[in-house]
Amino acid sequence: MTFTPPRSAIANITQTVKCTVITATPHGLTTGQVVRLHVPKNYGMVELNQMLVSIIVGSPTIFNIQMTQTPYPIFIDSTTFTPFTIPAQPQFTAEVLPVGSGPTPYIGPAWAATNGVFVTTVDDAITNIDTVEIPF
Repeated sequence: MTFTPPRSAIANITQTVKCTVITATPHGLTTGQVVRLHVPKNYGMVELNQMLVSIIVGSPTIFNIQMTQTPYPIFIDSTTFTPFTIPAQPQFTAEVLPVGSGPTPYIGPAWAATNGVFVTTVDDAITNIDTVEIPF
């Protein structure tokens, strides 16, 4: 059996106190879900590249990102990060990938309890066997 993790292209990332990610199409994510952000360096906002974050969904294409949910939310402040821009001729796509997006997605906040390290029996989506090459 092969597996391709669901992923959504990132259309924009804001430079705000509560960093907001906007996807090009509906992301299908849930508040509390843990995701990995893939932001190639030619897009800017490299401070978020490969970061594991928890999300709060605002709409089908918008969510805020947090470092932790417990004991209280700590939002990522991106005001000093490099601006996000989509290159004229991108080689890769900036994407959001759900962590643990195998048969049983992991959507709890327990990952934050171990200093932001994701620990669960569900594999991170980036390590799953895929049917389409992911160009990281």
